[in-house]
Amino acid sequence: MPEFEVTAERITVFHVGDEYLFTHYFDREDVFDELRAYYDRSAYRFAVPADEFEAVREFLETEYFEPVVVDDLEPYCVVTEKYTEHADILRNSVAHWERADHLFFLLKDELSVREAVERGATPVEETEFVVGL
Repeated sequence: MPEFEVTAERITVFHVGDEYLFTHYFDREDVFDELRAYYDRSAYRFAVPADEFEAVREFLETEYFEPVVVDDLEPYCVVTEKYTEHADILRNSVAHWERADHLFFLLKDELSVREAVERGATPVEETEFVVGL
C-alpha cells in the first residue's frame, strides 16, 4: 500500500483567560461545520472554552491541522494611532481594542505581524503599552 506524508497546516491559537481564540478559513465545509458552535460571527473568530479545547485540538489534528497554543500574546500584538488606515491589519486580527487614542491588534500569526509593521504599525513590545484584553 502506498504511503504519503501530509504536512499539517499550522493554526496559532491564543490562550486568553478561560478561552482559546483563533481565526482560520476552512476550505472544507465539514470541518467548519464541526467547529461552527465555537464561531463568533461578529468577531470573525473561533472562541473555544478552556474545558472544551482538548477535544477541538484532537479534532483539528485528525483533520491535518496543527494547533499551536500561545500564552504570550505580546509578540503577536501591534498598535497604531487611532485615526490611521488599518483595514488590512484588522483583516488579519484575532482581536482588536482601543485604548488611549490607539488601536491594538492581536494578529493571527508572525507573517501578519511583519505585514502590519510594513504598513506602519508598531509592535506593542516596542512601545510603552502593555497587552490587555
